[in-house]
Amino acid sequence: MQLKINKKLYERGRKRHKVSLKDLQNITDAFLNEVKSYSIKKPYILYGITQNPDTKDYIMVLDDEYCGKCGERYTNVYIKWCKSCQIDNLKSNIVSGNEKIDNLIQEMQLKINGYNDLVFEWIPYNQFNDIEKKSKYSFTAAIWKDGPLKYNRDKKLYERGERSHRNVSLKHLQNNTDAFLNEVKSYSIKKSYILYGITQNPDTKDYIMVFKDEYCEKCGEKYADISCKWCKPCQIDNLKINFSNWTSGNEKIDDLIQEMQLEINKWNDIVFEWIPYNQFDYIKEIDKNGCSTVYSAIWKEGPLKYDENEKIYKRSQCFKVALKYSHNSQ
Repeated sequence: MQLKINKKLYERGRKRHKVSLKDLQNITDAFLNEVKSYSIKKPYILYGITQNPDTKDYIMVLDDEYCGKCGERYTNVYIKWCKSCQIDNLKSNIVSGNEKIDNLIQEMQLKINGYNDLVFEWIPYNQFNDIEKKSKYSFTAAIWKDGPLKYNRDKKLYERGERSHRNVSLKHLQNNTDAFLNEVKSYSIKKSYILYGITQNPDTKDYIMVFKDEYCEKCGEKYADISCKWCKPCQIDNLKINFSNWTSGNEKIDDLIQEMQLEINKWNDIVFEWIPYNQFDYIKEIDKNGCSTVYSAIWKEGPLKYDENEKIYKRSQCFKVALKYSHNSQ
């Protein structure tokens, strides 16, 4: 129960206030200096001093911000997350059978600084279902049955329930431990590369990195847009391949269209293209001035639009457009 200012006086506010007691034996200069070292402001909330009448020990009364298991201050006081205890709990799950691999996993786990940080781990190979055939870029898609760990703030522990059957990408490397470890270290546990952990194929003995499903199965590059699995290099290559299938009949126009197509950066960017005039129906004049004339029309096949489900570009048929004629374009 804390004192609160009310009507220009202090009174007790919240009753049955949970606190931490830090036990020190005799009152000494060291004890007094330690008391002084704590601030009554955040991050340390020191309410006062008490004394055990039986042992005569003096005790500092702090806010409930210390782990009941190890006695250290919670890394995150608000949700009572203790880094040292959680790291100790995770160590028991490292069973790769390779000392270098185990040491690397421990090293990666020690980088965890918050309850919602990714937990890098050893993942048994039998956790993966629907593993696709390995591509020439050493990536395969798979389903991780149990999925990655997530900290449950209510239970104060890591669990997997909500993240089961997670789509992942597996990157295979030959059975060369040192080369594999160097590549793993090159990836960050931060958002730029979401690397869940390591596994090993028991038949080939290949070591495998387990990524979030964010790599193109065709070229091995990271998707430009992970949410819809849009790969810029592959889409640019597709447009380049299609260059030979159309022409305006004017080299400068063709060069401009190709240049515009190669500037695509997002899945929903407009694909600039050469459109045959016979693609337009119901052409009707709607405006005219000294420089140009504008017509409304229906584009029969319509523009290209990326289909997020099928991962290809499709046409939006019978699409209404405006045609602008420049009088001096000849």
